Order: sequence, then structure tokens, then C-alpha cells
Amino acid sequence: MVNDAKKFDCDSLVNCTGLGSKLLCGDNSLVGARGILLLFDRVSCKWDVQPESKDSVVMIEDPPIGSETAPCYMIPRGNIIAVGGTYLKGDKEKNIRPGEMTQLMENARVMGINVDESDKPAEWVGFRPYRPSARLEIDTVYSEQGVKVVHSFGYGGSGWTVFVGAAKEAVALLSS
Repeated sequence: MVNDAKKFDCDSLVNCTGLGSKLLCGDNSLVGARGILLLFDRVSCKWDVQPESKDSVVMIEDPPIGSETAPCYMIPRGNIIAVGGTYLKGDKEKNIRPGEMTQLMENARVMGINVDESDKPAEWVGFRPYRPSARLEIDTVYSEQGVKVVHSFGYGGSGWTVFVGAAKEAVALLSS
């Protein structure tokens, strides 16, 4: 990584490789946290209960509807509405299990989507880079090689939420 930066005459580098950081940095505390989503088409989606705002994010982590490892949530993203999900550290299943599909459809109903009249949603499974605490710091190991390295990874399911702030902090670290 640093040698490649030097080839291009770069004096700084930001490592945002997510799960790749496990191998790249030897970070054994980094694991995948499996998430699942149904992706409804925002235009054709049918509602039983129309949300007050078309850009509201809703998250429920409390029983009986959700939990820490199986939250019920809805996130509008451009032309889709993402309904989730799970947050299962170390789970490597690449497909949505039948019981999980049932729960996702129920989550969509709870959020007001009429799943019987809406087009069939797309399915998504992903692995979020989780570690006990996110890593956002300067790596002094490479400073003697003339390249300032900032690591920024391990945000788990919060990456979508914190990426702008993390990027600004990485720039501030590079500027210091």
C-alpha cells in the first residue's frame, strides 16, 4: 500500500478498505457483521400507511418488533427504500434464509409498506466491517518512509451514517 503510494509520488494515504483491512493491516479484531435488506422500488411501492416525510429513516431495536441483532428499519436511498435487517457478527451466510425473509417482509409491513401489492423487492446481503471500536488514526509505522497513513475503518453498521464526519476527520489528521 505504501510502496504503491510512493510510486505515484504520494505523500499521504487514507486506508478505507473495510474488511480488507483485516489482511492489509493484520487487524484480527475486524470481523464481518452480516446485514440483510429488501430493496423496494420507491416509485412503485404501495403503502398501507404513507410516511409523513418521504425521507424519514426509522429504526426500531426494541422488542417485540426489533432487537440489537435483528433491528427493524427503513432507509430511503435515492430510488429505493431499504428495509432491514440483521446485524450478526461473524455470520458468513451469503443468502437470506427463509426465516429471515419472513421477518424482513414483516418489517416492511410494520413500516407501512403493502408487501402484497408492491413489486417484489430485490434482496441484498452484505458484510459490514466491525471491530470493537472504529479505527480512525494516523499510523506512525510508515512515517519514516515519507508517507503519512491514516486508517479509517471498522464502523460496522454505522458506516453509512458516519462516513462524512470520518472523511473530514481523516483530512484533519492528514493536515495536522
